[in-house]
Amino acid sequence: MTQAPLRLWEGSVLPEWLDYNGHMTEHRYLHIFSDSSDALYAQLGIDVDCAAGSYYTLETHLRHLAETHLGASLRTETEILGYDDKRLHLFHRLFEVAGKLLATAEHLALHVAHSKGCPASADKLTEVASIFESQNELPVEERLGSVLRQPLRNTRLR
Repeated sequence: MTQAPLRLWEGSVLPEWLDYNGHMTEHRYLHIFSDSSDALYAQLGIDVDCAAGSYYTLETHLRHLAETHLGASLRTETEILGYDDKRLHLFHRLFEVAGKLLATAEHLALHVAHSKGCPASADKLTEVASIFESQNELPVEERLGSVLRQPLRNTRLR
């Protein structure tokens, strides 16, 4: 059974997010994608105070596709493209609520505890695997993996 990408973040463009041209500034795209990753981690039961570890971003690739302006209603969609015991390969899309694709982000995250990379717990990996399997039949955009090509055991980028 194919599941749609996860919708984990919604919000609106705030005045302090604008650049000198009246468009949402580029670092706010990363901010939104970071919040989307954090929402996924929260769904997995992971937070910054998690003694069992959390995920830290190792690498990010952003594609800016369209402008957005003050007050625009936004949402993200999140997919797990691949994983192994220590890493997650994530993909986010940012849309205006009306459906216009504004940007994409591809992230590689490492599971860390006590400032060192380490395997995630079996229960967390079971949750990751469940989401990954439910999204396994979703189409993969052609450009994905061209920047963050990592040999993950479970991946949709083959």
